[in-house]
Amino acid sequence: MSQSNKIKRDSPLVKSVLALDNYLAELERVGGKINSTDMSSDVDMEHIQKLMTRFAECGQGVSDEVANLSSQLIEAQRRAEAVAAGVSGQAELLNKRRNEQNEKLETFRLLGERVRELNTAISQFRPPQGQALTGEDRAKLASNIPAFQAQLIGLIGELQDLRKSARESRMKALEKSAESLTQTLQAVHKKLQDLNPGTMDNP
Repeated sequence: MSQSNKIKRDSPLVKSVLALDNYLAELERVGGKINSTDMSSDVDMEHIQKLMTRFAECGQGVSDEVANLSSQLIEAQRRAEAVAAGVSGQAELLNKRRNEQNEKLETFRLLGERVRELNTAISQFRPPQGQALTGEDRAKLASNIPAFQAQLIGLIGELQDLRKSARESRMKALEKSAESLTQTLQAVHKKLQDLNPGTMDNP
């Protein structure tokens, strides 16, 4: 017998059920003998009296174990309700955690969309492979660099805030993703700054 089964069999509730079942089985056995006896014939009075006494003992045992079982069931209900209350609290925490995670993931998704939009805008100034920027393209790029850098600085700041929030909430995957995207944007910011050194400082 495994330890878990032994614990279950030794529990007060199981003991009470088994005791009740034993008393009831004995009650039926003794009662059956008494009921099958022809009291109008020559009977062993002493034997019948012993059976009557045993029947009364079993009846009292059944009554006692019913009361005991009732008490055990009330205790079992109390324990179940206590566990259920704990699980309910955990369910609320889980729901709160899920909502918090979804909110942060949505923030990261929106930031990712803004990064893609900015990247698309910057890529318009990239010449086809093997070609160099024309003077006009360089002038357009230079005039747009301050706006691009302002957007980059804003996105980097928001991503750093999200990374910090994810770290505090122990969302490691999101923290790493935010950190990786931040590093990418910082590299883009550095390249733009190199193209136009007179623009704002690196954040």
